[in-house]
Amino acid sequence: MKKIFFLYLLAVVVSFTLGFYPVDANAEDVEYQLLTYLVRVDFIPVPDVDKHAIGIFERRGVAIFKNGETAAYHTRGTWDFIDGNGQFTGYTTLTYKDGSMTISKYSGNQIQESGKLASMEGNGEYIKGTGKYEGIQGNLSFSGDYVTPYGKETKGDVVVKAKGSYTLSK
Repeated sequence: MKKIFFLYLLAVVVSFTLGFYPVDANAEDVEYQLLTYLVRVDFIPVPDVDKHAIGIFERRGVAIFKNGETAAYHTRGTWDFIDGNGQFTGYTTLTYKDGSMTISKYSGNQIQESGKLASMEGNGEYIKGTGKYEGIQGNLSFSGDYVTPYGKETKGDVVVKAKGSYTLSK
């Protein structure tokens, strides 16, 4: 009996050390695409190096899920970029047709290569749910590409692909 317990304990320790975590059998996997546009951005220059700025942003759009469901997308956050490259963090709300909502917190990086439109990637976690998503817990990852640049006529439209996994604990 002691040997079995010891082997089990050793397996758990090794699994967590190597990054293998037990998967909840009740977890729901989701995949969706976000079509987003910028509704607000504020730039505050930082005088330490050329083209360094910090600021806030707000985006809206729509989430289209792999299963055909849709949700209204709203995000707001902060950024710290040097020449279009840097980190961002924020909060996203998805509001579904039945009024249910999920709220996630995320962070990521934007990459802007010379002469190209920016791309981004990051990770997040669900922090709250309402309605059918009450008690949501889980994680998500995303990556995206700008379709238009930030400028006077276009405000940096972005297409983002996201994947997540969550459980509901009521």
